[in-house]
Amino acid sequence: MLQSILKSTSVFMLIVIGFILILFLPREKEVTFLSAFHIEADYPFSFELYLERIEDFTGHILTEKGLGEARTGRPVSEEAGIFVARSLKIVLPAFIVSMLLGTLMGAVQFYRRTKFTGKLQNFLSWMFSSIPDFFLFIAIQYLFILMMQHGLPHFKLYGHENWYSFLLPLVSLSLFPFLHMSRFTSAALENEMGEEYVRTAYAKGLGDFKALLHMLWNCWSPIMNQAQMVMLYILSSLPIIEKLAGYNGAGKELLFSISSNDEIKALSLMLPFLFIMFLTIILSQTAKLWLVQKERV
Repeated sequence: MLQSILKSTSVFMLIVIGFILILFLPREKEVTFLSAFHIEADYPFSFELYLERIEDFTGHILTEKGLGEARTGRPVSEEAGIFVARSLKIVLPAFIVSMLLGTLMGAVQFYRRTKFTGKLQNFLSWMFSSIPDFFLFIAIQYLFILMMQHGLPHFKLYGHENWYSFLLPLVSLSLFPFLHMSRFTSAALENEMGEEYVRTAYAKGLGDFKALLHMLWNCWSPIMNQAQMVMLYILSSLPIIEKLAGYNGAGKELLFSISSNDEIKALSLMLPFLFIMFLTIILSQTAKLWLVQKERV
């Protein structure tokens, strides 16, 4: 376990260093006015300029003893904490819904796989998994707009100010990982059908439900492995969903800071995302150590 944690920590540090190196690539545009009708724009790059930007960043960290102040006058770390806290209201529920309810729905789909409801569930899962999350979000917004025109009480579809503002981004962000966990769990249970312990369970007359619980316990290892993929999808889709929703969280601010060449703020917003991903890996590995049987029953 310790070796696995050290390996994950090493990979995490390499990713952080790689992100910093990419973030500080020269992106400033140089405009040259050759004449009244001839203007040229270029993005010059040289290793000298690249090293100069990295040295400026290092000097800034040492001088400010941290990330310094944002353009608003507040400390960058304090401002980033506000945005990250807003985004966690979406990220954490989306992860829990995807892992727990997705696994439960996959078990139900497998249990009823030969019945009409199971086949219908499988078809709906396949259909909705082909819809991009941003398209789903726009479709839900448009549906609510039409409903409000026909008598539904009005409420704000954009922003972060209201208590319910995170619900629409949460639903659209959870759809694909939820369906992925449902399909994966059903497929993992299907692979267990040929195992000896399943035939033994049926021979003892345990019944479908008890056999399913036994199979589900033996599938915890591959199911827990999917936690990393689920969190990665949620975090990678978060910026565009927040931008579409006008939800002023860390994802939306990250896009804005990168486009405005505010590297310090971009770094302060990206590091918590990387740490959340790292923490997910560590917790999933720990859960496998304590909850998964070492040997098949």
